[in-house]
Parts: sequence; structure tokens; C-alpha cells
Amino acid sequence: MNRLKLMVPPFPWHQPKRREGTGERVVLLHGLWRSYWAMEDLSKTLHHEGLEVLNVPYASFRKSLDEIVDDVADTIRGSEKITHFVTHSMGGIVLRCLADRYPELVTGKIVMLAPPNQGSEIIDWLEDSPLGRWSLGPGGMSLSTEKVQRLIPGFSHRQEVTVIMGKRKSVPLFDSFFEGEHDGVVTVEGGRVAGLTRLEIVDADHTFIMGEQEVLKRVTELLKK
Repeated sequence: MNRLKLMVPPFPWHQPKRREGTGERVVLLHGLWRSYWAMEDLSKTLHHEGLEVLNVPYASFRKSLDEIVDDVADTIRGSEKITHFVTHSMGGIVLRCLADRYPELVTGKIVMLAPPNQGSEIIDWLEDSPLGRWSLGPGGMSLSTEKVQRLIPGFSHRQEVTVIMGKRKSVPLFDSFFEGEHDGVVTVEGGRVAGLTRLEIVDADHTFIMGEQEVLKRVTELLKK
């Protein structure tokens, strides 16, 4: 796992990375302040298994959540293949809105890695900070516990939804914010969402969960079974 690559920030010139394949399609959605590079190890792994992969960058902090959802919909529409989704962190919240607004685009399985499905206590803490609001932008600020729990829909039970949460906290800076197991950013229980099929826990932290070999293997198993 190349941790520096996973941390590459977003740039305006980033474009969706498509890997053609004969199998079903998988759409990958990264987290806040990340780029498609965060999901490239996963993209290569799934493509090696014969799946078609579309790794989608989006303006996680520059645009509102509504704008992001519409942008993602425009990027992924046009395929007749069954389309699965794998998300990291904020990407899971984007997907929840996408599945509600454009259900015809979400036709396959869903795997969410470390999603703040109950909102983020860290965002709550930053809400009153001008620097926090500036750095997170309208997209990031939509992840507060109040906004997620009040405004973001869950899933219908027609989808198979797996949430994989980490329990390793490499940087315990926010320990005092959480109760119970957490990955340094989101609690394990905070990964639960209406319509959930299964919740699994792995030894990984929030920042690099998408690059862990155990996670790459498990995501592949879930999508291929």
C-alpha cells in the first residue's frame, strides 16, 4: 500500500478513470478531500477480477452535496450493466443521496468503507470555526450529525448493503469525541444505516482502510459472490 498515493488531494483537472471489462460495472467514490487516487488500488484489484471499473472524482469540498450528487449521476449514467458501488467515508453519504434521487443508477451491490452514516462528531466540532467551514466547504459541512441524521435518506431493502468499519486509531487526536470502538474519525456504530444488510469490522484506520489487503480481498468477495 502506497500511503502517499492514497492521500493525493483533488485537482480540478482530474477526470474519471475508467477500466473497461466484460463483467459487471463497479463505481468507486472516494472521501472528503481525497481524489480518485485514493481508490486506485481497489480499482486495479477489481479490474483484475474481470469487472469494469469507473473511479469517479468529485468536488467534495467545493460544491454542495446536492451538486455533487447530480455531478456523479451525470458521470455514471449511460451504462446498461448492473452497477455496484464501493465508497469511502463521505462517498457513502453521496451514494445514499444518489440512490434516493436516481435509484435507476444504483442497480447492484453496495459496499461502504468507514462511512459516517450517523454524521461526524468532528464536523460538529468544526461547525463554529470559520477556518473549519472554509477548509471543509459546503460538501464537508453537510456531514454533521444533525444534517446527516435529519436529511440523508437510508437505503431501500432492495439493495444488498455491506458496511466495513475499522477499529484501529493510528492518530488518537479525537479520542475524547467518541464512545466505543472507532477508527480515529468514525465510530463502528456510526456506520449503521437504514437498509443495512451486514456490518463487518476490520483492523484498519479511517485514512487508509481502502488500501488494506484484507479489505481489498473482502470487497472483491462481496461483489463477485
